Amino acid sequence: MLGRTIACVEVTRFAYRGANIFGLWVTCAVGLHNPVMWFFYLASIPLLVAAVVYGLRYMPSRRSSWAVKLDVGLAWFSALSVLVLVPTDVASTLQGSSPKLLATWWRLAYWYGFAVQFTVLPFHQEYADSGHFTVGDRIRTAIRNNLIFYAVLVALAIGGLLLLLMTGNLAPSNVLGFCVAASNAFGLIAGIFLMGYGLVAIPKELWRTADTKHYRKLLFHRAGVQADKAMAAHSEMSQVVALVHKVKGTFRRTDPCVKYMDRIVTTADSHAAETQPALVELDDDVDLDFFDRQDLGVLNRRLRKGIENYEREKALYDGIVLEYLELEDIVRNQNNPGGPFESTLHTAPPKALAYLEWWWKCALRGPVLRLLSVLLAGFSVCIVLAEATISGALPNLSVFSRVLHRTAHMQFATELLTFLFLCYPCLCAYYAIYKLGRFNFYLLVPGHTTPYSLLANGLLMCRFAAPLAFNFMAAIAIPPSSRHAEGDRDVQDTAFYAEFGELMMRQPLIGLDFQSYLPIAILPYMLLLAFNVFNRFAGLFTRSRLVEFEDDWETVSPSAGLGTRLLRQELHNHTQGLPPGLTAMPSSNTGERAGQGLDAELMPPEQPSSTRWWNRLPGRGGDLKGQGGSQGDLQHGEAPLSAAQQARDRLARVAGRSSGAGLSSTEGSASTALLNRDDVSVGPSEDEESALLPGQSQSRRTTNGSLDSIFERMEAQPTESQRPRPGPSLRIASDDGESGSSRKPWWRR
Repeated sequence: MLGRTIACVEVTRFAYRGANIFGLWVTCAVGLHNPVMWFFYLASIPLLVAAVVYGLRYMPSRRSSWAVKLDVGLAWFSALSVLVLVPTDVASTLQGSSPKLLATWWRLAYWYGFAVQFTVLPFHQEYADSGHFTVGDRIRTAIRNNLIFYAVLVALAIGGLLLLLMTGNLAPSNVLGFCVAASNAFGLIAGIFLMGYGLVAIPKELWRTADTKHYRKLLFHRAGVQADKAMAAHSEMSQVVALVHKVKGTFRRTDPCVKYMDRIVTTADSHAAETQPALVELDDDVDLDFFDRQDLGVLNRRLRKGIENYEREKALYDGIVLEYLELEDIVRNQNNPGGPFESTLHTAPPKALAYLEWWWKCALRGPVLRLLSVLLAGFSVCIVLAEATISGALPNLSVFSRVLHRTAHMQFATELLTFLFLCYPCLCAYYAIYKLGRFNFYLLVPGHTTPYSLLANGLLMCRFAAPLAFNFMAAIAIPPSSRHAEGDRDVQDTAFYAEFGELMMRQPLIGLDFQSYLPIAILPYMLLLAFNVFNRFAGLFTRSRLVEFEDDWETVSPSAGLGTRLLRQELHNHTQGLPPGLTAMPSSNTGERAGQGLDAELMPPEQPSSTRWWNRLPGRGGDLKGQGGSQGDLQHGEAPLSAAQQARDRLARVAGRSSGAGLSSTEGSASTALLNRDDVSVGPSEDEESALLPGQSQSRRTTNGSLDSIFERMEAQPTESQRPRPGPSLRIASDDGESGSSRKPWWRR
């Protein structure tokens, strides 16, 4: 009964909010008699609504309730409304007139976002994240988990009151102004650094994506990293499912909490085929103290989080696989000049569209992305110059301000340009939020975003919307230093400044000086990002190959070798009609030949576990059981070789046959070059593979990686009795003191 009452109250509250917002939007639109402004609203507002609806349609997971979606939708719309309010405010200010209801519109958007980020959204986050079974338990958990958050807010409020008291500014209007200024200061600090990261990362990412070979290496790195995460998440989920089944045995059917235990077991059984709990071994000291409803709520939350984490990491891996398959389609179609584009992922479109698709993906995509990267890099430089000269004591270097002042007499052009200029810094800030979401705190994954992550994302967007809007108007659009003549207007004439700016500017410490000089910090921060100083500095305190940063894939990536094998196995599976993502699955109960996942390193089901990975690639069957030298045959107490050492050992044996053992001198030189490379974990490149296999054309290469084609060529060589006596071979010392040529050839084992 209590749950139904709360649900009715929530419906009434959200309906009232929605009606008020819709009514105010309509009222403001009716109050705008300018047809040009009408046209701008008719073009921009549907875009905002479509963006919110799209996000709510494709981002939430299956267990996201309608209340979560409604709260998040209102938060997103409130935050994105600055994309309409700021152009209207700037254009109206430059023309010397302002709509009568613009101030009311600003108050609604600002105070709604201000209120929900401190009350509704934090409470709803913990309520939705709780694993308890009753509404009362969830409410108590949400309040208890937010006590620290509200204690920090109370401490900050007391500190602000003491500061106002010491400066003699303690008045009701100043108290409200201090709250606004404090919220703006926090949003400005975080927003400036988030925007600075995006201003550097977005042009760099576009430039990388334009290069097909470069982007393929990046996908290899990402696939290896994400596969490790997916397997770690699967291991955690398996442990939790096994724990649930073990706890189930401690409950009798007469226990009053058995109905809650049955619900947990039902959830666990839905993933029993993937986890196989009977085969999972738990620690002897595992905690089985789950006696009452609250304890089972904790277990239920842990199980749900484990399942959600695995599904999210698996979905991210599947996305990388699809990107790689699409990239391979592009590479294959580049060998067919003129088109049409033939895709292995989608059904064939009409022939005219197929030709257009070829011209875009195979001919124009790279140059267009590079051009866009250069343009956005120029935009980033202009924004940095504007931020660095925001103070009125410095000359105004904002290119955007000069452009908007020249178009001030054309209202629609001013609104449209302001809209476009504002979209880029907002995109940079929210892109940085998405990248930081890789820590799984508020990661957005289509179809697998948890309610907690959705609400956290809506909270952060509300927190950064108003500070970014005010910073844009004060630094980029109409800064104070743009007042060149008596009739010129600046940010102090806007409706936003009249409502909130005056309250913020007269506050001590976080007032005018703070708002004027803090954005200057974006300049050195972006220089440090552009030259990768943070990663280099962190590398001084870590071992060279134990910590991976975002850019490490360009040099040495321990994950690239694994990602290369996985994605090329996925490409073979795709040619066989199998679904993507099977290489990250630890087991397959469908009978499909998809491999056993990372635990078996792409080994087909019919192969023994002791064979080497290149013999387990498709087309390389045979019973190799009992052969020595593989890592699975290590005796007890022997330390396994690292991936780099194993790669060097394999390539040493290849190089040892370069002078008469069936390989030409060119092939032997290429093998030696491969051996001397520092990034042997990523395998030979396409050019090095061509040197090793000069007689084999690009179209005849196998889809399972460069080494597979080398091994097939070696198998085609004459036998030992048919082979002429070899000349002097290249002797390369191995780790155990033996030379590479003195060992028994591995392809003969």
